[in-house]
Amino acid sequence: MANLNSLSFKAVGASAPYLHLMREQNPFLSDSLLHDCRYEVDKVAAVIEPLLNAPKRCRATSLYVQAVTTGRNTFLATNLVPDRMTQITPIALSWSIGRNPACAIPVRHKTVSRYHALIEYHSRHGLYITDIGSCNGTWVNQRRLMPHERRILGDGDLIQLGKLQMEFFLVVFQMW
Repeated sequence: MANLNSLSFKAVGASAPYLHLMREQNPFLSDSLLHDCRYEVDKVAAVIEPLLNAPKRCRATSLYVQAVTTGRNTFLATNLVPDRMTQITPIALSWSIGRNPACAIPVRHKTVSRYHALIEYHSRHGLYITDIGSCNGTWVNQRRLMPHERRILGDGDLIQLGKLQMEFFLVVFQMW
């Protein structure tokens, strides 16, 4: 059975650095992605390609969170984490964002609470964000969320945690 360690990175071209990054940060994710793509390198490259283009899509800020869902698995990629070009989260249904290093996406910004917000995925409703009682608030497209309020996220939404702004991108692949 193949895994990302056995793929020819030449076959996936510009996506090779992200495949390598994914393999280092989360081997389970890389193997699961390969399975979702039915071990077809071209499909893996098609999933990885939007990760390469996320920085180019940014319009309002250079920071982003990108959700990638294959219909079976969902993960986030972001450039919010200090000391990393891109962080790829584990496969999950929810990811915490805050200053606490235990958060799925730890952010070093003085206006972001230790546990600030939660991004969640639901197979029927998509992705949404919840302010989890932050001190400085959470906004989506310049509309403030009340504490514990959920807001559906769409591709291109502008998220603000305290005074930190980032863009949200969504990539959906139907593999089955």
